[in-house]
Amino acid sequence: MDTKSAERNKHRYTKSRLGHILSSIPYSIISPFSKRDKKLIIFCAMHCETFDSNSKFLFLHFLQNEPEYTVKFVINNDETRQNLTVVYGNHFIDTRTREGKKLALKAGTWVVSWLDLPIGGLFLNIRRYVLHLGHGTPLKGLGMTEKDGKLIKKLYYKLNNTNITNSLGSSEFVSEIIARCMGFSTKRVIVSGQPRTDSLFLPPVQLEDFTNDSYNILYAPTWRQHSQVKLFPFADFNSNELETFLTKNNINIYIRFHPAYEEQIPAELLQLKNIHLFSAKKYIEVMDYINCFDALITDYSSIYLDYMLLERPIMFLPYDLDEYASTVGFTMDYNENTPGPKPETFAQFLSILTEMKDNPKMLIDLIIKLNVKLNNPNKDSCKYLGDLIKSKCQK
Repeated sequence: MDTKSAERNKHRYTKSRLGHILSSIPYSIISPFSKRDKKLIIFCAMHCETFDSNSKFLFLHFLQNEPEYTVKFVINNDETRQNLTVVYGNHFIDTRTREGKKLALKAGTWVVSWLDLPIGGLFLNIRRYVLHLGHGTPLKGLGMTEKDGKLIKKLYYKLNNTNITNSLGSSEFVSEIIARCMGFSTKRVIVSGQPRTDSLFLPPVQLEDFTNDSYNILYAPTWRQHSQVKLFPFADFNSNELETFLTKNNINIYIRFHPAYEEQIPAELLQLKNIHLFSAKKYIEVMDYINCFDALITDYSSIYLDYMLLERPIMFLPYDLDEYASTVGFTMDYNENTPGPKPETFAQFLSILTEMKDNPKMLIDLIIKLNVKLNNPNKDSCKYLGDLIKSKCQK
């Protein structure tokens, strides 16, 4: 991927998001004078088009456990909204419409995963509680901490911070990171577990075509703005040897890519007997499924921070660490805060797979120790945050 393409790829949404804020300033003028319904809560996720991440799980908590509250989820995609309505009922709105905007302005609480709000503008938290849940604990540079963040992106964060009441951090240590990423004080960060991690402690779902009697590993590398992902990035990699090893040890590896880039997975890898695609197009919300896996392989994806709560082995493959640190950056020291082995050769990789499967205690002990620093042990974060929102509604 060339430099210009990478730059366009990275910042392609920033201009439209900033434009959305500025073009919606009239709503900033109307909003403080709109009549508030304290029992109406509006949720949304990425681009106000997806039904996922922390917003989804907290929305479902309210829908199932708080009947005195009216909850609506913004889905500005007609097909997606219709499909969700069939499954969950008439709880989805379109804020591109006048009716949707009117309802959003009426709500006393907004809950968002990204910084995409139901309606754009400035100072939209006046007489309204706006809770930004995020979509995972940031390991990579984010927002104000991005190494290659443009001035326009920093401006976007500064303007949008006028709309946010509180953001979420999974520990005291993480709350300081969130504050730096957002560009505001730690006093605006609530320390709590993430709603999406509650699902880790539910019984695993039964997956179609999933080999339950095998040792199943999720391989989830992060999406890269500046290059394609290299799978099994070893100079001595041998696909035939890998297939033989996995078959002999009854191990299956499921590869998870960003849905827009699944075609970049080499076809010859997916032809190996024990290598499978765990498609993001089919299994949309990964948090619904990660407790099905016995171990995790990743590089810089924050999925490992959620997976740590399961206290199962994790392996890291940071083959381009120096490049990634210089282009994207990290919010914390990478090596200190990634509790797992980092093989540099294919032979080491196979040896660690054996250790993960047959003798994982030492690997798990590292995770348990670091969980105290990075994660919140609460297994019912939805209830905790739900009670917080209800207390705000009573004011």
